[in-house]
Amino acid sequence: MEKIFVYGSLRQDFWNHDKVLKNRVRHIQNGTIKGKLYHLPAGYPAVIKGTDEVHGEVMTINQDKLLRSLDFLEGYFGEGEDNLYIRTKHKTILDDGTEEWCWVYTYANEEEAKKKGKYISSGDWKKFVK
Repeated sequence: MEKIFVYGSLRQDFWNHDKVLKNRVRHIQNGTIKGKLYHLPAGYPAVIKGTDEVHGEVMTINQDKLLRSLDFLEGYFGEGEDNLYIRTKHKTILDDGTEEWCWVYTYANEEEAKKKGKYISSGDWKKFVK
């Protein structure tokens, strides 16, 4: 089983969750990672390196095929490729205070996120768009 931390449209109540993850997730918990969160002009969020708290959900999945579908959705084609996002493991703090290492998709072009994106100081994209 794999755990992924999602902070944007893959969270519950959003279009990509319904399209890709609904009824395919074993467990969902709230959590945070360290980073810096931006809203991009294309309408989706980007996390880059930083020390802010970024809020999201940890989803437990049990299908490698599902992880490959998420890679495709996030524009991740593998190490050294021309990726939109990069999938790496990050320490994630769950609401109960425990730590988990989860897959996270971080934006590949930090400068573009800073230049073109709108910084979300709350670290919560769900609150930002609603």
